[in-house]
Amino acid sequence: MICVCIKLCKPKRVKLKDGRTVLLRRPEMKDLRQMTDYINSFVDEQAMIQIYKRLTLATERKWLRKMLAEIRSGRVHLIVAELDGKIVSITNLTKGEGRCEHVAEYGISVLKGYRRLGIATAISKRIIEIGKKDRNIKVITLQVYVPNKGAIRMYRKLGFRTVARLPRRISYKGKLIDEFIMDMKR
Repeated sequence: MICVCIKLCKPKRVKLKDGRTVLLRRPEMKDLRQMTDYINSFVDEQAMIQIYKRLTLATERKWLRKMLAEIRSGRVHLIVAELDGKIVSITNLTKGEGRCEHVAEYGISVLKGYRRLGIATAISKRIIEIGKKDRNIKVITLQVYVPNKGAIRMYRKLGFRTVARLPRRISYKGKLIDEFIMDMKR
């Protein structure tokens, strides 16, 4: 039986604000080096993400293998955005377990230099569309650093609402900052 993600995560091309076309697709093992460089660029930038130490190719290989297995099992929906042959964004929905199996955690990142082109909105709409077609997902949730105003604005436009504020949750650049929990019902 083909898993839900493989059925739903068909490649799709989307036109961006600048007229270029981005390809939204599932990742493959051949993307390993690019994905390692991708995540390490966020570490170097000190972006508002959880990872703050550079990853080795071996660590990323282990993660990517696990994610591909999770995709095959139907527990994860994961999409990359490819522009001119380069991975410029990654998004995912990871389903909870047990009594939370109806909840999927959403995550997204877009490379510096490719932001404000409509990539985040396009890839987010695609992963949310896939999440809504997955009958097991009833709630999509995310965590966002409170100072990340641009991301929060986009999430609200997509239909997320703030359900909690967690004070001093994140250590970022030597300061403790708050984090919002946002969700969207299917």
